[in-house]
Amino acid sequence: MIYLDHAATTPIDQSVRMRMDEVNNSFFANPSSIHSLGQKSKVLIEQSRKIVAETIGGKAGEIVFTSGGTESNNLAIIGAAKANRKNGDHIITSRIEHPAVLKTCNYLAENGFRISYIDIDNKGKLDLAQLEETICNKTILISLMMVNNETGYLLPIKEVGELLKDRQIIFHSDAIQALDKIDFSVDELRIDMLSLSSHKIYGPKGCGALYIRQGTLIESILFGGSQEAHRRPGTENITAIAGFAEALGQMHHYQNNRRRIRSLGNLFEKRLKAIIPNLKINGENLPRVPGYSNIYFPFMSGESILMNLDLQGIAVSTGSACSSGSQKPSHVLQAMGFTKDLINNSVRFSLGRDTTKEEILRTIDVLKSIYDLSLKKLA
Repeated sequence: MIYLDHAATTPIDQSVRMRMDEVNNSFFANPSSIHSLGQKSKVLIEQSRKIVAETIGGKAGEIVFTSGGTESNNLAIIGAAKANRKNGDHIITSRIEHPAVLKTCNYLAENGFRISYIDIDNKGKLDLAQLEETICNKTILISLMMVNNETGYLLPIKEVGELLKDRQIIFHSDAIQALDKIDFSVDELRIDMLSLSSHKIYGPKGCGALYIRQGTLIESILFGGSQEAHRRPGTENITAIAGFAEALGQMHHYQNNRRRIRSLGNLFEKRLKAIIPNLKINGENLPRVPGYSNIYFPFMSGESILMNLDLQGIAVSTGSACSSGSQKPSHVLQAMGFTKDLINNSVRFSLGRDTTKEEILRTIDVLKSIYDLSLKKLA
């Protein structure tokens, strides 16, 4: 199978699997237990916490382990909104966020908070001027993703951080698609909260983290024990946490891959544009991280392309894996002002560490065959 859906999830790295097997065999005790076996598990969690913190330029005590990106986003947005309501009721986000952010904001809107959604301008970029105009004295939180999961668009997070440096507004970023794609530091970007997920970086599913800058007010959204400094109750998933840390530790071995993946992505897009007339790369002129190609195919629906590629052993998607089964048009492409035809005929290809040139060339050949067949049907 040719796997070109790494934005949805990544395969587990071999070293991560080995580390998780080791932990399963040797660290079974509850880390909240005070006996030596429990404390052994506790030490492992703290070592993993330090690795996460060092990766993003934070402190170990600022890392809270969660069940994944969705929980991290929920905890950040709901937790900060409730804890800071005395200071205001206004939250700002964008129209291209992941459903884990948009639906969380919808929930808060139903519970008395005011939500403002920043548009995408006519070039496909976040409208920074509108963002600045939208901020008011009741704004308590701004939540913006670092990299869009459908187009690979790299949002201007640094510019937003600069805009907020003299304001008492919490800045949260969903960095789930950014980790392993770009280097960044929470201090350099002036980020107060940052959501991360393990399964996007060749680690296990069901594990993530939320960075919470020291001094940031936030309430727990779960109730139970005192784990994770009272911010996230529940017995920690030691095996997954250790796997997450191992995946982070392996990232530096693959940093040269970024250039290779970008080269493969450029080859993919260039050749497709040369052989399929009127094909369009959605967000082509935007700053994008390596490996994302959201492509409009004339005369072919995205669902049809996906199924035909799957029959040929090639896995892709039509958008976010969290909403692909809903049969709703992409809210990201809608926000970019695209027509219904363009949205419905678009497919996302996302490359990974193991993607080869041969796989890219094979995919191009199959897409050309699918396109030629669709033209024959139209004739």
